[in-house]
Amino acid sequence: MTNIKVKLFATLRDRGPEGIAIGESFSLTLEPETNFHQLLQQLKITRDEAKIIMRNHITIKSLDELLQENDEIAIFPPIGGG
Repeated sequence: MTNIKVKLFATLRDRGPEGIAIGESFSLTLEPETNFHQLLQQLKITRDEAKIIMRNHITIKSLDELLQENDEIAIFPPIGGG
């Protein structure tokens, strides 16, 4: 099994466990060989909703990258403003 930490930002926060505070991460245990595409599916986040995905403070290049033990993942939605 692969243990990671996930932090969801802004409108994506409601996809995490209930009761997670703003800026708080949560732990997930995944099957070995899980990639970022599968992680998004598990969290019920579409690719369009996940504008920026970072692993250990570095933006990933592909959803096919495999998650590693103790990865810290941050997922950001598109930024709006005006």
